[in-house]
Order: sequence, then structure tokens, then C-alpha cells
Amino acid sequence: MMRAMTSSRCRILIVGAGLAGAATAFHLRKLGVADVILLEREPLPGMHASGRNAAIVRERMESAALSALAREGAAALRAGALAEYRASGGYLLGTGEEQAATRMPPATGRGAWCPADGTVDVAGLLQRYLAGQDVRYGVSFEGYESTPEGLRVLTSSGPILAAHVVNAAGPWAGEVGELALEARKRHLFVSAPDPAIDPAWPYLWDVRAEYYLRPESGGLLLCACDETPAAPGDYGEDPEVIEQLYAKLARFQPGFGDLRIARRWVGQRTFASDRLPVIGPDAREPRLFHVAALGGHGVTLSYAVGRLAAAMLTAGASGPQAFDPARATRSATSAAAPAGARSPA
Repeated sequence: MMRAMTSSRCRILIVGAGLAGAATAFHLRKLGVADVILLEREPLPGMHASGRNAAIVRERMESAALSALAREGAAALRAGALAEYRASGGYLLGTGEEQAATRMPPATGRGAWCPADGTVDVAGLLQRYLAGQDVRYGVSFEGYESTPEGLRVLTSSGPILAAHVVNAAGPWAGEVGELALEARKRHLFVSAPDPAIDPAWPYLWDVRAEYYLRPESGGLLLCACDETPAAPGDYGEDPEVIEQLYAKLARFQPGFGDLRIARRWVGQRTFASDRLPVIGPDAREPRLFHVAALGGHGVTLSYAVGRLAAAMLTAGASGPQAFDPARATRSATSAAAPAGARSPA
């Protein structure tokens, strides 16, 4: 929802109305904090990482710290109150012994069967998070000034004074918060409709060979799990990725090797060097709070990440040490403010 820009101050200003920022605002409202403004540089939410993904809800993660958030986030999505959820189930090849062909006849390989996993309507989820929120669309973040009264955020539509600023800028989070984060491209492909493809099939994710696929629009959505460093907002297609995908299918899933690609797009995922999220206040300027680097797991993690961030912002709750922003600051030993900050004139 876009509202008239009448306020020039707020308790919490969130930079970015994607899944991370929207979920944080959602939970802040549940805690009774309504004095929140979200800045979104685009005319609509979800035009970047939050709207360029595979919509897969996958509960099993590589680390214990992520797994706790994934369990919470997946449980909230499975309840169906936030957005439409389809429990297709999924196979994580390389982590179990069940034959994938049991539920997906053309597939090969063994893996762990995850019956509660599935897909969610990401656009619907984002709209649910943002319902009733004060979102300033088409407004860009241009930096901030530290003042005794709060952070004076400079925007393309004028300054806003906030007690706290949340950096949830997705691929731009490194620039906004002067963090050592990296955006990486990932290509997604959808094959032409084929009556032999059952829309009720689960997803198939090979965690060792690194590719995944699932039913989509009568065909299959496929990904070679590519990771190419790129500037934020760079969605240029890399032609060699389709060859990587076909090579992986030919080697590991020959039953799907003759698919014709009908459409494709490029998304971005943002990482810290250890591939864990960055959640918490910035030691250089504690009124700046980061909710970033969800590393492609934003769909599954968003509900839990938003709850954690809101609790930390309002009640002073502490988050997992593994997510501490200090490990991702570009000058971890420096007391200087982030580059996004400016001293008052």
C-alpha cells in the first residue's frame, strides 16, 4: 500500500520492501510498533531477489543456526494463513537412501524424502507482510547522518528522521551498510509444457552435484545452482549456464535431458563470506540494524528472520552469535561509522 508522504520522522525506517524488510515490518506490527516506514526504490515490491526465485520452501539446511530459523519459517508457511502453500514434498539427493523414482518416475538417485516441503505463493506472501504498512515506493535511500535525535536518512524525496534504520536492501545491503557482502547471479529456466510431467511431482534437489528441478506451468523449473558474482541489479544472462544445466541433466538425470527451454530469468542472492545471514545492530552505529545476506533462503527464512529482527529491535533480545554483523563489516576493527553515514553538517 502506498500512502501519502506526510511523515518526516518515524521510530523505525526500513530500507527495502522485499521479504526481509517486509517480514520485519510485519512482526514489528504484531508487537505493537506501527510507527514504521519502508523505503522501496522500485514502483512495486519484489522486483529483485524476492521476486526472482524458485518459491521452494526447504526446511533442511546446511548449518544448525540456519536450520532453527528454517524450521520456524517453514512451519509458519505450511499453516497456510500467510499465503497459499502447496506441500509437494521434496527429495534432497545425496542425504538419504530413498529412491527418487518412487515419487518421480523419470528421476534417478537416492535422497532424503522431505514430505512437508513444498512451494509458496511468494507474491501473496510479500503482500501479506506488507498489508497496512507505510511503504514509500519509488523512493531511494541516499545515506544517513548520525544526530543526537536519531538517524537522519537522506532519500530521493527528502530526509526522514528515525530512531532506528533497518538495512534490508537485498543485493544493495552491502552498499547501504558498508558490509562485506557479495551479490551473485542465479539462472532459472522453465521447460515447455509436456503432458508426461506430473504437476504433483515433488522437487528434486541434488545437494552434491548442485542442481534442482520441480514442476512449473506444465513443464519443469530447473536450475544449475550457478553462482556468478555480479553488481547489485545485474540480471544479464550468462549463455554458458544453460550448457552447464544440460550437462548436469545428461550426467545425473538423463530422463529429463531432452527438455526444451521455454523461458528463463536471472535472479540474485546475497552472501556473507561464511554464507550465514547478517542480523543485528551495527557496532559502529548501533541505531543501524542489518537484516541481510539470506543467501537464497529468504522465502523459507523470512517469517523467522522477521520475528527475530523485530524482537531484537524492540526488546533488546540477542540473536545468534553466528549472525553478528561484526563479522561482515568491511573494517571489523575500525570504530568509524559505515560509509552510508554522514556527520551532521
